Amino acid sequence: MRTERANPKIEEERKAAGNAKAILGWLTPSNARTDRLIFVLRNAANVATTATLTRLESKKALDALRDEAANSLNAVCGLLDRGVLTQEVIDQANRAVSLWVDALPVASRQSSDQRPGAVNMAK
Repeated sequence: MRTERANPKIEEERKAAGNAKAILGWLTPSNARTDRLIFVLRNAANVATTATLTRLESKKALDALRDEAANSLNAVCGLLDRGVLTQEVIDQANRAVSLWVDALPVASRQSSDQRPGAVNMAK
């Protein structure tokens, strides 16, 4: 993972992926379909897909993970809609979303105590 300044688009990706991951963490094949479940999972898939539209050469590996996450999340939604969701599909989506989040650049957030040359008075 690279460190770079906070990027609102990356933070949006991180939030959408986190929301999807939270749902996938408790989702089971016996869960009933709800509009809220579908909205959160499809939103994360759309955020991942939209993020790949820039097609930067340096982001090819990340784009592949975004695509896999989007496809997996859409598969969960499709199977949930039809009432045939399996644990295997849930687990695959969970893995894909985890890989996507782990590959996102980490925002650099230096506090005043972490800036080069800052003196730390706490002892």
